[in-house]
Amino acid sequence: MSGFAGFGGSLPPLGPGQGGAPVTCMDPIAVTTGTAAIVTANLDMVGRVVSPDLLGVHTSAYDGNMQLATTPDLLKAAGIGSMRYPGGSYADLYHWESHTATWTPAAGAGGNGIYIARDTDFGSFVGFLERVGARAVITVNYGMNPQGMGPGVPQEAAAWVAYANGDPTNTMVIGLDDTGHDWKTVGYWATMRGAGKMPTDDGNNFLRLGHTAPIGIKYWEIGNETYGNGYYHGNCGWEADLRVPYPPDKGTVCTGRKDNPALSPTIYGTAVRQYAAAMKAVDPTIKVGAVLVGDDEYPDWNAKVLAAACPSFDIGILHWYGGNGLTTLPSTPETAIPEIFAHVRSALGTAMFGCPAGMPIMVTEWGPNSLRNAAPPMSTPDAAPVGSQYAGLFAAESYANFMEQGALAVHWLELHNNSFLAQIDWLNDPFTRYNDTRRWGHKGMQIAHLLAAGNDTIVQATVSGTFGAALKAHASVHADGAISVMMTNTNRNVAANVTVNVTGGAGAALGCVGARYAYTPVNTDQDGDIAYEPIYAAANGATVAVAVPQLSTVVVVFPKK
Repeated sequence: MSGFAGFGGSLPPLGPGQGGAPVTCMDPIAVTTGTAAIVTANLDMVGRVVSPDLLGVHTSAYDGNMQLATTPDLLKAAGIGSMRYPGGSYADLYHWESHTATWTPAAGAGGNGIYIARDTDFGSFVGFLERVGARAVITVNYGMNPQGMGPGVPQEAAAWVAYANGDPTNTMVIGLDDTGHDWKTVGYWATMRGAGKMPTDDGNNFLRLGHTAPIGIKYWEIGNETYGNGYYHGNCGWEADLRVPYPPDKGTVCTGRKDNPALSPTIYGTAVRQYAAAMKAVDPTIKVGAVLVGDDEYPDWNAKVLAAACPSFDIGILHWYGGNGLTTLPSTPETAIPEIFAHVRSALGTAMFGCPAGMPIMVTEWGPNSLRNAAPPMSTPDAAPVGSQYAGLFAAESYANFMEQGALAVHWLELHNNSFLAQIDWLNDPFTRYNDTRRWGHKGMQIAHLLAAGNDTIVQATVSGTFGAALKAHASVHADGAISVMMTNTNRNVAANVTVNVTGGAGAALGCVGARYAYTPVNTDQDGDIAYEPIYAAANGATVAVAVPQLSTVVVVFPKK
């Protein structure tokens, strides 16, 4: 049976094609409980094609569990297409060519310590990337030079492109940066990548991968949350930017940063031009992203960045942390995500900036807004946190809305934390007894992956009937003609008895036997798991009855009749 997303190694088998006798056609099974609702998937109302890179996760140089043997199969099961590296705020502190980072008073939101884990250098990340079968989004260091004594230098980024994508025979000179450091040639870095380990390590063996072919990394973003450098809020900010020096003593408060022209969006936009030129001189096929904002918190940021940077870059970069409270999280994506995309597309489409038409948008960090009471509390000893199913439904609904908006890639923050693949005893979490414990972010991605994967097409799904707005719906046509419908019931008290109608598509109809995947809670509202069962369409292939329990996301997938 075609049209079903695959699941890999470390997960219990889900769905058809996992062994045993094939499921044969039966009469539809009636749904006898719940409040009635109708979901109509109109195959004639065609939306966007889903990017193969869309489902993504943020990885970090401080993740000591990056190389766990169990992780690749779990990421494959969730449909991961892209991974961001080397971190958020760490990206503006981290130096790929030495696998080191430099402390500043703005060493990242949530703390200002520095920790770089073993086996998270770029070469190790490439091995991890290839085991998963994903593509990368690399955040280059805008914040500081390798000496930690001044601003980031485009040559460091250009050398990274050379190392990843260059040809050993390429003699193009990358040259000296403004500190006098020689970044040598493209061929120098490409030769380093292809070389084998030296018997006596000269300090560069971690760069010698024996990877003679180019890695072929396409996507590169310039800095991380560069608006957080102190220009708007003063003090030290949270994003390292040595265009204005920090005080030498760790206990000293930063001054002179607010409204400082050296930290302005215009300076950042100018730097984007410089970085993009240096990086594309090495590999003109790469796509470069610039940091933008999706709301009016920094009202002049987009205009000034775009005026200085367009048309030199190719991708608009956003971060989004949604929601003002835990129980309302699942309803946040349907309004917030279209708003942030409309905000950025409006700015990008302003003629005076000269940006490339139809520029794609990536969301390289996102998740629930933990600063606004939208994060679940601590786990119980034998179950995920109270209320965590709301966060899982938020994840599933967000992925569906990102698909509908045509996002190029979206990266959940982050790979190993208490929301995606948890580590043992994460923050003294009593439920986390094993590394790579699957959490709500992973399950939300996995269920959304069943709605659509790369090159599938989103189509219109509407809700009617008596159930009301607590039921959300999305639909897609897979590249092989299979049809998926995803429904999320955000009501914690009432189940939905849904009749799914399929219309249009030049007479397309559902095959008799489909699959029903249900992500349902335990103990009313605690993060549950995903289960499969066969489901049967009406004989005419136009309708199917689907039970959607309280606080659950259900996806039905049918091959084309």
